[in-house]
Amino acid sequence: MVVLGDLTKYGAIMAKVSVMKRGLLTRDDYIALINKRSVAELTSYLKNETSYGPVLETVNENDVHRGELERLMNNALIEDVVKLYRFDNGENQKFYTYVFIRAEIEILKLMLRRLSNDEADLGWAAEVPEFFRKHFTINLELLSKSTTLKDFLENLSGSRYESVIAPLLSLKEHQNLLSVEMTLDMFYYSVVDKLKAELTDIEDRELLDETVGSEVDMLNLLWIYRCKKYFDMPKELIYSFIIPNKYKLGKKTIMELVEAPSAEDFLEAVKRTPYRNTFVREAGEFFERSYKKFVYRMHQKKVKECPFSIESAISYLHFKEFEIDNLTSIIEGIRYGLSPDEIKPYVVGFDLD
Repeated sequence: MVVLGDLTKYGAIMAKVSVMKRGLLTRDDYIALINKRSVAELTSYLKNETSYGPVLETVNENDVHRGELERLMNNALIEDVVKLYRFDNGENQKFYTYVFIRAEIEILKLMLRRLSNDEADLGWAAEVPEFFRKHFTINLELLSKSTTLKDFLENLSGSRYESVIAPLLSLKEHQNLLSVEMTLDMFYYSVVDKLKAELTDIEDRELLDETVGSEVDMLNLLWIYRCKKYFDMPKELIYSFIIPNKYKLGKKTIMELVEAPSAEDFLEAVKRTPYRNTFVREAGEFFERSYKKFVYRMHQKKVKECPFSIESAISYLHFKEFEIDNLTSIIEGIRYGLSPDEIKPYVVGFDLD
């Protein structure tokens, strides 16, 4: 039931989000994009047929670098965050801190991956819009000069991540891309937990307890599986990467999952959890895509159930992030010469058959 207070508090932001949603890519857009045979053709379509036109206005589609295209698409997300942040001048504005930290962490991850792939040019990060930079605590210019992972971690000193990365500097076995990324994600969810605890609206808190709690549960399942399947990681180390959560996976269940002797035993243990029907590998898919589909569908469901709530803005930002992730996957598919049918499964949120 929608009450007058909800209409008063969230009516304007919901109307704003409804307008912004019209700019999200449609099923027809995705079908057109997966059928493009070059990044130039894809860029031209985005530039001339979609809401990405303004951020791609100065781009020469015949001479655009993948990294530049990804940066400009992310700028479209940043512009949307700025719109919502400035529009919502109520008590929930503080909660948007999570968006800045999430963006900061995603930039760190992207820089780390390029560093690990010996891609020398990390200077693009200096082009992050000023509105976001003033909410960041990292020194982008200093980080862009890093030549080793150790340099990178040391250059995070003085940022909000200093205490988070300190153990990584002292423990050599943690100085790898996986450990750093998982540590950053753990920090992100700890911040979200604190921010939602500060919300005064009980219904908003309960809604976030469910959506964030479900997301963390699924992420913990995914991480445990990765650690067992691909890294043969000892259980003591796996425990150190579990994100604290109090939703559907209790301590006893987490222990059973971590203590499972193998990845296959882990999958059998998952069948005894509330996620037995969601943590399922569909034909030809990795669990990463199943995780993404779960999060997308969850926010689709929740925004329909609770339109006059904090979920209206949060779900939109999730959908925009998924959109950019979809575009990045399509670009990669085109670059590697995949057929449209081979690219389809990488597009989350849409049935393209």
